[in-house]
Amino acid sequence: MQYERIVLDVETQRDFFLPSGSLYTVAADEAARNINRLFEWVRANNIPVMSTVLRVRPFERGPMGERPHCVDGTNGEKKLPRTVLPRRVNLGLLNSTDLPGDLFGRYQQVIFEKRDTDIFAHARAERLLTELRGSTFILCGAGVSQGLVQAAVGLRTRGFGVIVAEDAILDFGHPRADMARLRMQAKGAIFAPTVDIIATPIPPRQRAFRTAAEKKVT
Repeated sequence: MQYERIVLDVETQRDFFLPSGSLYTVAADEAARNINRLFEWVRANNIPVMSTVLRVRPFERGPMGERPHCVDGTNGEKKLPRTVLPRRVNLGLLNSTDLPGDLFGRYQQVIFEKRDTDIFAHARAERLLTELRGSTFILCGAGVSQGLVQAAVGLRTRGFGVIVAEDAILDFGHPRADMARLRMQAKGAIFAPTVDIIATPIPPRQRAFRTAAEKKVT
């Protein structure tokens, strides 16, 4: 499979981005607005999306902060409403290489659940990435020094282009956030504002993918 652009949203969950969330800060407001803008662009151009969500066991705190967050069964572990697409599949927590065929032909959004932050610890996510070629990933979400840096470095190591939507990410004021940004840049990730990313024209083959996908669901 080959797509010009793929959005990877990392932990765009209510505990991080909504005022009712356990790890919410005012910095989340701008990030959430730009995440929503990215998803408007995604919808308008039928761009494929990989999403990760954190699922923390009830007796654990979670890896992103001092307060419990993204705990199974709570409202805070749900994705932001506008980051959930109609044509989607959730592959859950199962750490298996078994993967349905033609995922992005059948669905626009593929969701992976995780107990920790590293997407590459999910065998199905790793398997899907081995089937993608020549794509550039656009990253947004929560955890600059956690899931975002792990995703960016892992994708660059595997030969993918990476663009980080610099105003659509959260770092929680983590002391290692600046070092994580430098590490991503050292690996070749590009940081750009959302307005520049969504202004990029979609190549003809991306539009051809949209047409083919629409035919499959009509």
